[in-house]
This record gives sequence, structure tokens and C-alpha cells, in this order.
Amino acid sequence: MKFKVFLLSLLLFSLKVLACKCNGEPTLKSSFENADFVFIGEVYDISEVPSGFKTGQNILSKVKINKVYKSNDYGEFYQQTATLFGSPLHSCNVLFTRKGKYLIFAYEEKDTGFLLSDHCFLQKRLDELSSAELQELASLSSQYKKISENSDTSNHAELTDLIVGDSNQSDREIKEQKKEISTLNQQNNRYKTIIYISTFVIVMLLAALIILRKKSKR
Repeated sequence: MKFKVFLLSLLLFSLKVLACKCNGEPTLKSSFENADFVFIGEVYDISEVPSGFKTGQNILSKVKINKVYKSNDYGEFYQQTATLFGSPLHSCNVLFTRKGKYLIFAYEEKDTGFLLSDHCFLQKRLDELSSAELQELASLSSQYKKISENSDTSNHAELTDLIVGDSNQSDREIKEQKKEISTLNQQNNRYKTIIYISTFVIVMLLAALIILRKKSKR
């Protein structure tokens, strides 16, 4: 009995270690600033695809875009519909498993074109949003558009004096590279943690089996 309690405690500890870790509690403002794409959309179709593990399936959620608050220069790509991807293997991923209208903060997975969201963003169903939150969202969107317009004007003026070189890399590309590096570091840390915990669990199980065998021989 004590051994079962020990294993249960060890499992709960492992889940805590592997849980998504954010820099503080997400707010509307922090989520807006850190996301690449902010919109209100309606999830209308949900499908499961193999994740490579029998215990969990990846989720693809098709969403109709109703109102865009921040698009980060995606042009016409995400104007009507998009596909949200979520995997249970990544503790930070939000899995949209219920149809309905949501306020969604997301970023783009460049290789697939899917949108991803995580628990470090403030995700809410549309009917859970207060009028004050909607006003704050509209204000943040207005500020973002003004800053973007000023930035575009400034960048256009500077381009006439630039010589072709590596310095032509856009802010968006730099931001994506930093995010990719950060994501890889987080994944590496998670894999290391999984390996350490798995090794510890195996050692403890072997030790428990040895003890049980010794007791059974007596």
C-alpha cells in the first residue's frame, strides 16, 4: 500500500515538473503584446490526428475568423479561416476541443502554416468576455495599428539610405528566430527532465522489485 502511495506521489510530482511554466499570470495586455495574431473566431470543425503515441491525439481545429485585432503583417493569409494545432505532448499547447466563439491569441508555425496557442496567453470564450475587456482589446488594437503605421513610414524612409547587407533582416524574422531558439531551449529542458524522471522511476521500480523478491523468498 505504501509503495502504491509512493508511486502516485511520484507521478503527481512528474506532472507538476512537466507542466507549462509562464512568466507570471497572463493578462489581456501581456497576451496581446506577445502574440503574433489576435482575433475573435468561431471553432466549427475539430479533428484528431495521430501524435505518435497511443495515449493522446493531436487536435486540428478549424476556425472562422470574425474580427482581427492584431495580424502582424500576415496580409491576406489569415482573413477568413485558419487552422489551430494543439498537441497533448506539449504542456503549453491549448487544445480547442469544443466548438464555439473564442478570443484567441496565437502565433504561426512557419513550416505548416498552422496557428498555435498556449496557456501563457489569456484564452477566453467570447461569452466570458466583459465589456471592459472588449474595450481594452479595442484600445490595444488601435495603439498597435498606430505604432505599425509609424514604423512602416519610418522604415520606408530609411530604406532609401540602406546598402544591401545582413542588416536588412526584418524585425519579424529576428523575433521568429528568437522564439524558435527559446522554444528549442524549453523543449530540451523538458526532454532532460523527462529523462531524469524516467530514470529515477525505473531505478525505484527495480529497487522495489528486488525488495519484494527478497520478502517473498523469506
